[in-house]
Amino acid sequence: MTKLGTHERYLIIFALLLVCVVILASAGLGVVKQNEDESGIEALTDGSDDGSSESSEMPSPSPIPGEDVLGSSINTSDEQNPEPMNESAIEPVSDQSNANSDKVTLTVSGSLEYVSPEEMSKMSDVIIIGTVKEVLPSEWNTGDGQIPNDDIYELEWYDIYTDVVINVDEYLKNPLSEKEVIVRTLGGEKDVISIVVEDEASFNPGEKVFLYLKNDTWPNTMSNGPEHFVVTGVSQGKFTLTEDGRAIHFGESFTLDELLETI
Repeated sequence: MTKLGTHERYLIIFALLLVCVVILASAGLGVVKQNEDESGIEALTDGSDDGSSESSEMPSPSPIPGEDVLGSSINTSDEQNPEPMNESAIEPVSDQSNANSDKVTLTVSGSLEYVSPEEMSKMSDVIIIGTVKEVLPSEWNTGDGQIPNDDIYELEWYDIYTDVVINVDEYLKNPLSEKEVIVRTLGGEKDVISIVVEDEASFNPGEKVFLYLKNDTWPNTMSNGPEHFVVTGVSQGKFTLTEDGRAIHFGESFTLDELLETI
């Protein structure tokens, strides 16, 4: 037998050790892969079990309280409002037995050109100091006093007017024999229709006023109802007089003498 040297022995031992390491490493990798596969299967199994558990335990959704009522209300509203709503939030007036719930309000607004007291004095036919006696019921602005159009969406902003009776304390321009004058404002409430004209003057019984007035020459309003005036400059020609001798409108304050100087 050939005798191996020390060097050869070391090589053989190293080779055997290397083979053992490779075998052990391969076995270890196989175990790790097997464990990972088993873990993935368990995870999938657990997820499937949880999903089925949640699905079986989840209560069925209960109806929202009032849901059916709301749907019914919407359908009814659509049936009553075949036309789209406008900015005035018009509601149908099919059931006039309940005027409060079916009240229709039209709001009119726009830009108002400023007119000075001096200009209003020149434009006015009559200037008075007086006291508001009565605000008369609003009327339809038609010859027969009836609503001009059955379709509320076709109403005009001047289709309702409200007359105000003024006791004249003093005529400051073009004095008349009458002790009372009627001042007409556009807008008001008639039947179930309310028209609000934001730039129109408003009056309260017992209010002391300084008024620039002119004859109503507008064809749409001049012929209906009693003889009347309109406020010059829309609401700008109406001043409320206070006990301390001031004249107030639009947040501005004048002395009565300042207004008298414009005449």
